[in-house]
Amino acid sequence: MKPDITLIFPDSPFLITKNMFPPLGIMYLSAFLKQKGLEVQCLDVGGLGHTIDMVEADTVGISITTPQRDSAFEIARHLKEQGKTLIAGGPHASHMASECYDDGFDCVINGYGEACLYRLFNFEQSGINPPIDELPYPDRDCLPIKEYEQYIDGRPATVLMASRGCPYNCSFCANIKAKFEMQSAERTLAELFYVQEKYGYTAFTLYDDTFAISKKRLKIMADALENKDFRFRCFCRSDLLSDDICGDFARMGMDTIGIGIESGSDVILKRNMKGLSVTESTRAIKNLRKHGILSKAFLIVGLPGETHETVDETMAWIENAKPDDIAVSVFQPLPGSDVFNNPDKYGVEFMYDGQPLWYRGKPGEYVANVATEELSPEEIVRYRDMLEATYKPKELLK
Repeated sequence: MKPDITLIFPDSPFLITKNMFPPLGIMYLSAFLKQKGLEVQCLDVGGLGHTIDMVEADTVGISITTPQRDSAFEIARHLKEQGKTLIAGGPHASHMASECYDDGFDCVINGYGEACLYRLFNFEQSGINPPIDELPYPDRDCLPIKEYEQYIDGRPATVLMASRGCPYNCSFCANIKAKFEMQSAERTLAELFYVQEKYGYTAFTLYDDTFAISKKRLKIMADALENKDFRFRCFCRSDLLSDDICGDFARMGMDTIGIGIESGSDVILKRNMKGLSVTESTRAIKNLRKHGILSKAFLIVGLPGETHETVDETMAWIENAKPDDIAVSVFQPLPGSDVFNNPDKYGVEFMYDGQPLWYRGKPGEYVANVATEELSPEEIVRYRDMLEATYKPKELLK
């Protein structure tokens, strides 16, 4: 039977490894629409090498993040020539609707897509997305998830997300401005055990922006998973990583936690509304190490206010805190962020139109489109490369 809609996740040509994570966004939409009786086809152009020749439906939805916009718009142009009806969704569509319309999309979804797609197919008039606990599990049968390759502590792993949105307000973040929602611990545990039973996974990346917002919820999960054979990775803010929180993470089987450190300079953190301090970041690394959990520090070079001295402070922080791994990106003012909307307020200059906006990418191919009061784009890239070459464990360099 011909599908009612084809959902596409575009290529991410800047990534070193494209097939690590199944695209949960279109998998959630697929599950929801199938629950309502639609036939859905899903394609992952980057991770699985699917092509537009495989599109079967007359209506096509494309999920777009800003770094993927060139890939998404190229797909859209080809499909428009075939007379397809095109729907844009994802963060870039939410923040840059006019650009999507200019590139041939017939409809642009702002925010989460379930209710909007529901209306487009005339099932009901309500525009309210269901509570997060009532959403069906992502459709892990719409794509061959075993072809994605991620390993945690030597085990094949897959991805799970237990929340939507983020309650914080960092200046450089391009989150969709929607209500923050987190599943109940019981809902998340039920999905974990379901995926374990059906697909055989005992290792998961918990892909929430920050996983430990609720201490009560984390404790329930730790109690349920202690002495079970699971391994996890997740992301968390450093100010949440207290000794007791790290203890609960250890009990549930946490292998590695990625922390958005961003900078080793309190001046930079304050200017960019991170709401954290360098002291908290150092304490978080110490607490993780105490409980046998590996730390991965995410750092950004070129945030508003960046200078030669603040880069030196970041170097000093790495040497002092000694995270187990680092990932260093260049700052890109992404659409939807306060910096993108108010560059003069933050003292930065940047080029957007027609330029790549890859905050992470392949070594040697980074491009910075931003300049601070003191650092040029070229200096930002050189500092990024230097930090990674100096401090990333040699066995993890590619």
